[in-house]
Formats: sequence, C-alpha cells, structure tokens
Amino acid sequence: MYDELHSGGVSAGPRGVISVRRYLVVANQTLGGAELSEEIRKRLEGPCYFYVLVPNTRAVDYYSRAAAGGHVPMPALITECAPAADKEAAARARHRLDQLLGRLQDLGAKAEGELGHANPLKAIGDALAARQFDEVILSTLPQPISRWLRMDLPRQVQRRCGLPVVTITARGPTPGA
Repeated sequence: MYDELHSGGVSAGPRGVISVRRYLVVANQTLGGAELSEEIRKRLEGPCYFYVLVPNTRAVDYYSRAAAGGHVPMPALITECAPAADKEAAARARHRLDQLLGRLQDLGAKAEGELGHANPLKAIGDALAARQFDEVILSTLPQPISRWLRMDLPRQVQRRCGLPVVTITARGPTPGA
C-alpha cells in the first residue's frame, strides 16, 4: 500500500494525479483518546494515508522519571493499570495500535502502523528514513506526566525533519492503557 502512495499521489485515471496527504501519527498511551481521534477526523476530508507509529515504551516509563542512577517512582502516576513488565507494555501498545488501525480502516482511510523503538525520537527517525510524510501528529500525555514533553520532543522532531508537527495533549492515558 505504501509504495503506491510513496510518490505523494495515486493515479486518478486520464485526468492526472490526486494528491494524497501522508500523516505520521505518533502516540502510545493516548492512541484511543478523544483528542487524537478528533485531530485525525479533521484530516479525513480528502485522500489521505496514516502511518501510526507507537514507540514501544518500557514498563518502567509508565510510572517513573529517569534520574541520575536510575528511575524515580512517581507515586501520583502509579495505577493498577500500569504494566508490570516490558512484554506486557508491548502487548498493550500493540492492542491499542490494532484498535486504531481498525477504526481508521472502518472510516475508509488507508492506514498502516508498527511498534517502534522505545526512544520516540529514534522511532520517528526510523519511520522518516523509510517513508515520506507531509505532517507529523504527535499525541502525548499532559505535563508533568509526559516524558515526551519533558524532552521537548515536538520541537526536536520539527527541527530534525522540517515537517509541520501538530502536538495533541491528551487529558490523560486512555482507559485500558
């Protein structure tokens, strides 16, 4: 599917080429959130392609902050739904990804996706090296929960890739995340 969209258009027959907007959607715990869903709906007006990238967040990053010498627990963030191990975190991420891809396809959108590197900047770099996009949609948790906002990920991505980056800040993790 990506190969036919890679050049930025699909054949429209004798009249020429219809431009297809290509979106890189980056999210994990916010994948099923209303804020991201609304942002995606705005882009469904014309021909579009979504590539959903889920950085494979380690279990410890769900409820702690990196600090000198390791991780410091953030008691306000520890919930019963936090995964106990990386394998469980990956399974949950894969489930959220599959659910979003299914919803996009039900809406008639062309969509693919994958779990990427745990480091979101590396994961995004890998996706950008393999594909072309017109815009990056980055969905993140709010401050102070968001590790991505603390590392200024939206600005880093925009600076490195030169594409427009839309940052969606969810109210919190999607239930069941």
